[in-house]
Amino acid sequence: MDDQHLFDELLRVAEVLGVGVRVEPFETPAAAGGGSCILRGERLILIDRTAPLRERIAALAGALAELQTEALFMIPEARALVEAMKGSRSGGRRLTA
Repeated sequence: MDDQHLFDELLRVAEVLGVGVRVEPFETPAAAGGGSCILRGERLILIDRTAPLRERIAALAGALAELQTEALFMIPEARALVEAMKGSRSGGRRLTA
């Protein structure tokens, strides 16, 4: 699966969970390409549009790893990435080639 399709699948998962995702350029470059927050009581995932695609994927997968995704269908590549992010919370969020 190519990176764009993986990113699109992760966006779909966020949509199914009812989590808003905003992909826009950050004024100050973010080290991790984005993350999640609570805005007006709603969870929101912010992704830096100017970050490389692999960083955007890692940021989105890391944010989804904080949520209950076990009962949702995901393609195997997306599931593996989200689960890997759950296991590496203490370390940095890196997506390997």
